[in-house]
Amino acid sequence: MKNKVLLKSAMASAVTLLLSTPLAAQADVKIETLTHLNEVTGLANHDSDTTDYIHGDKKREENLRKFTGSVLGAWQKFKGEDKGSMDIDIFDVPANKHYNVDPQKKVYSVESIYDPNQPTKAPPQGGTAQQQQDKDVKVTKNEFTVKDTGQTKNINGFDAHEYLITWDYETQNTKTGETSKSLMTTDTWTSTDGKLAKAREAEMTYEKAYLKLMQIPEPANYDAGVYGLSNGHVVVNGQDMKSDLEKLRAIKGLPVSTDITWEVGGTDKDGKSSSDDKQQSGDQPKTLDSALGSLFGSKSDDSKTPPPKKSDDGMTTFFSSHLEVKSVDTSAIDASQFQAPSDYKLDN
Repeated sequence: MKNKVLLKSAMASAVTLLLSTPLAAQADVKIETLTHLNEVTGLANHDSDTTDYIHGDKKREENLRKFTGSVLGAWQKFKGEDKGSMDIDIFDVPANKHYNVDPQKKVYSVESIYDPNQPTKAPPQGGTAQQQQDKDVKVTKNEFTVKDTGQTKNINGFDAHEYLITWDYETQNTKTGETSKSLMTTDTWTSTDGKLAKAREAEMTYEKAYLKLMQIPEPANYDAGVYGLSNGHVVVNGQDMKSDLEKLRAIKGLPVSTDITWEVGGTDKDGKSSSDDKQQSGDQPKTLDSALGSLFGSKSDDSKTPPPKKSDDGMTTFFSSHLEVKSVDTSAIDASQFQAPSDYKLDN
């Protein structure tokens, strides 16, 4: 369960708004966001309507998640949750308490956010083999760009400006001749609206308190993680991407709408695309989710889970996501939002 708490917080951090201004203490903010996520297997595909309430070092997360794939989508329908399932998590950092609230059953559970007795996982093994593998790989292309398109539009009441971020990366195995391609594209619309700045200040205040409680070092900067990269420090095949990530500082304002697409591809030792044989035989690619959906009889949902998209150059869309800020409210939040509902029962 502790890992679940950490994962939820990490996911929230990954979509946090971007800013690097001084922090304001005890600021209240309510942030509503919309998320669409698609990945190559189809299993985790979902839409989420999320509302975060933040007061200093306390946070409430309400997440209405609807799975759009065959398997988990059918599972939700079986449970009578056609419109999605609501998860509510309340994190009280000063009290070191996490409330997991179930609005369907009207029950809640309580646990510590940080448990000093939780065992620490051993570091992964096999580092030598990975180093040997890297020696056989030559980087043939590594281009990271940030472009101001000059386009503007209003999104949910925010005056937004468009930036396009691309990371084009290619390698070749010097022993086998195999090649690999990866293209990450981020289309982000940002705004200098003051409400977004206040929201970011509140997010950062809470995040710092959470990391301190968990005894986790703060990242050097939060900029890169917002755009699908990392916590500001990326090393690829021994090459530090620090100078490339500095280009993100050219982006003015905070994200209102962000679309991330990750495409992958490659060739074998003969220079043939790995998907050529299937295409010549007439086989069509099928997601793992679609296959499992057919196995469980969820044929009606298979049409909603299309096979992975392929571009003209043979690249396959491995992952795509859309994050949109629907609204930001900086009004005072009632203290009861950070407590378990009085009419709910404690679930032991």
